[in-house]
Amino acid sequence: MSEKITLLVEGFEFEAIIGLLEKERKIPQKVEVEARVEIKYSKKSLIDYVLICDIIKNSLQSKNFFTIEEALVYISKKIAKISPRICRVYLKILKPSILENRLVGAQIDKFF
Repeated sequence: MSEKITLLVEGFEFEAIIGLLEKERKIPQKVEVEARVEIKYSKKSLIDYVLICDIIKNSLQSKNFFTIEEALVYISKKIAKISPRICRVYLKILKPSILENRLVGAQIDKFF
């Protein structure tokens, strides 16, 4: 039986265009991302944290998603394709500047 390990990405902040409003479609806004990627652990074949972060950032910055939900579904599937040893992807995206004094966003917890 293999051990399961959860890879963590926390405090990942950058700017991206995401949203439905005209202002959100033109001006990048700060996003905060948290990810947990559960893997069937193997010493021989490790999963690169940098690759996970690159997929998240490149997807959000290049796709210009209209909704966080659509971004979550796309990115979680893309992360899962890194390796067949990935069995679960939890991803949360927050938009801290959209509403004053509030953090809003969405999350997905997908099993593969």
